[in-house]
Amino acid sequence: MPHPAPALPTPPPPSTGTAATTVETPAAQRAKQFLATGHDLEAAKEYIHTAAEARGQLQLHYLMEAARASLKGRKPQVAVLLADEVLRLQHDNSGLRGEALWVRAQGLMDQGQTPSAKGNLEELLTVAGTPQDVRAEAMGTLATLYTQEGHDLTALNFLIERDSLLTGDAVTRNHRRIHALLGAQSAARIQNWQGRSGNPLVQEWLAFALISRQNPDPRQQQAAISAWLATHPGHPLIDFSATATRANDTVSLATRNDICALLPSSGPYAPLSAGIAAGLETAAQLQSGPAVRILQSTGNPSYTAVLFERGVKEGCKAFVGPWLPQDINAVAAVRRPADPPVIALGVAPGVRQTGFYTLSLSRDVAARQIATQSYAAGYRHVYVLYPQDSSGAAIQADFLAVWKKLGGAVRGVTTYLPGHTLTRAARQLLSTPPGRRSFIFLIAGVKNASAAVSSIRLINNNVPIFSPALLQGAALPDDAQNLSGIESVDMPWVINATRSWPQAAPLLHTALPNASDAQWRMAAFGLDAYRVAERILRKDSTGSLKGTTGTLHFTAHGQIGRDMAWMEVENGQIVPLPGVPKPGI
Repeated sequence: MPHPAPALPTPPPPSTGTAATTVETPAAQRAKQFLATGHDLEAAKEYIHTAAEARGQLQLHYLMEAARASLKGRKPQVAVLLADEVLRLQHDNSGLRGEALWVRAQGLMDQGQTPSAKGNLEELLTVAGTPQDVRAEAMGTLATLYTQEGHDLTALNFLIERDSLLTGDAVTRNHRRIHALLGAQSAARIQNWQGRSGNPLVQEWLAFALISRQNPDPRQQQAAISAWLATHPGHPLIDFSATATRANDTVSLATRNDICALLPSSGPYAPLSAGIAAGLETAAQLQSGPAVRILQSTGNPSYTAVLFERGVKEGCKAFVGPWLPQDINAVAAVRRPADPPVIALGVAPGVRQTGFYTLSLSRDVAARQIATQSYAAGYRHVYVLYPQDSSGAAIQADFLAVWKKLGGAVRGVTTYLPGHTLTRAARQLLSTPPGRRSFIFLIAGVKNASAAVSSIRLINNNVPIFSPALLQGAALPDDAQNLSGIESVDMPWVINATRSWPQAAPLLHTALPNASDAQWRMAAFGLDAYRVAERILRKDSTGSLKGTTGTLHFTAHGQIGRDMAWMEVENGQIVPLPGVPKPGI
């Protein structure tokens, strides 16, 4: 199921004399209240009503507020239409026009129209009144898009140009991106770029990148930089952080990153790995911690082992991955006690080493949690309903193994065909009057959840329904009214990405502008894996970590436990719950 990617950060609206000096209407005040309580679409409607009654710049101001609220409420089509209206009415070269282009670009990216979005971002850079923070964000996004297209020199130009628009930690993060981009290039390519760029700042960065590779000794490096500046008068002084690079051609910046991700790069795992990698790199940027290097395996376990050994030699301080069981076994076979810690993203039975941790990405984790927490809450009987596929069979088997071990009773187990009415066996199973301490364990994806829940409710309107894999991404089905009353356990990131880690969602949007729901989920694991790696490097395994995938904590034998959040779907909206609903409630 495609899902809307989270919006890029929208700066506060520029203060206009008209808006600032006019008493706000009741509708505008209601809109503000809706925004403050997270009811973004209701706020958008109120702003649209207010705009219809206003004139001039005040009308444009309210239209822009409606566009922003629509974007936050995951209605990018509406946001684009409202931004179009502002652009139609705002003809001068003002900041409001720049902001309308910015919102329009975000809405287009949410809909997968990246080329059109790129055109809007480039146009807003030509608008003289575009606010500085909007201009800086646009340049950063353009750099990401051009890097994805293989136009690295254009991306470098944008990153270097935006440097003067940033302050504080943002400058440091931008320099990390510049160094990472330069470090991924060969010396020959950088030399070629020197002759192609007419920007003195870009020329200077390129020159210093080559100098840092040719002069490994910091004193020699500084002397060479001073000599270059002396022979190139008029060049501005830049803060080239030489400590961010390994200055020689055989070991470049790309091999100096401290946390290395060992991920499969082929087959169905490739896009999922891209999501994990984006999460790792975003966390590195936000935490200002060790940088990330992506090591791409090919599905050959022997090559995965070679990549691990190469990473150890090249300075990796910790590894996130491998993921697949065969790769986990291959790395465990060559890893020595003194080697860096490894956070495996899957499970390989029998692998147990000091410094070898497991953060499982499997949905089976949620199934086991439902079994454990439901039994602890007082439930004793379960009806199991799962789809006729291998994934559903594996999840229900994991659930039942834990449930039976705890002493729970099974009233019945049956399959259903997604998208069709329930089988006769399923209807017979669910028609039995349940006891107060009974619930239905339903395995359903977003696409077929409404139909499954509706069918169940036609037979039994009261029995609780718990689901481990209802919300695969950051969106509900188009019509979620039929899901009302269903309880599900999953990650806070899915409930509200901007609340779990507010700064991460917009940055991930630039790295994954057209992310699938599965990639979005994997990106959350990347965010958490990075912070777990930081904890391990600090030798801190105490306490818990409030992550985007749940509350994380270290358990015995290197396992990283994940306590997920419960939620309820009520009138088509996600409502977080403090825990599993008690029987009879």
